[in-house]
Amino acid sequence: MNKAIGAKKSNKHAKRRHPAFERSEEFGRKRKAMVQTAAYLFNRTGFHATSINDISEALGISPAAVYYYFSDKTDLLHHCHLSAIEKSLILAQAADEGGGSGIEKLERYIRSQFHALISKEGTAWVFGDISALKPSQREDIVVRSREVDNFILRFIEQGVADESIAISNPRITEFFMIGALNWVPRWYRPESNLTAEDLTEIFLQFAFDGMRPRRD
Repeated sequence: MNKAIGAKKSNKHAKRRHPAFERSEEFGRKRKAMVQTAAYLFNRTGFHATSINDISEALGISPAAVYYYFSDKTDLLHHCHLSAIEKSLILAQAADEGGGSGIEKLERYIRSQFHALISKEGTAWVFGDISALKPSQREDIVVRSREVDNFILRFIEQGVADESIAISNPRITEFFMIGALNWVPRWYRPESNLTAEDLTEIFLQFAFDGMRPRRD
């Protein structure tokens, strides 16, 4: 009788599993859930302060299950960065294909990034610091991220050419823009009351007012 009561109490306080692990789901969905959860925790408490145990507990699974999908915590961080770059590249390509002036493409990209950030998968974004990665992983992320960086640079250069943007150094402007975007996952919290529109308007006012041509 006492054992039965103890078992009930234990089950009552047991951590509920992430939906991806409730049933025998496909490999990709479980891996994606691990990346999303890890990125959220890395952004919130820092890579070094977050353990595999923390990640597995948040998912409601055993640490051994995480190691089945990733060789170590750094491998998991690497995949967090890869996921963020893949999503950013898709958004940049869509912004470019939408046409318009340089500043319109840049604004379209930024708006889509903030909408992605607060979506269900928004926590898959990861803070832009890659110092915790292994040298080969850092090189991989730098090479891949240049594709996204180049889209932003082209938007700015197009804006200078079509006079929708008035700045003297597109490359430095791109550095500032990328740096600001990379910091968003560090301070943004999904449970905050800020909507995608709120974040976008604040960011655009901060970033764009200095780039628009002055009208005398």
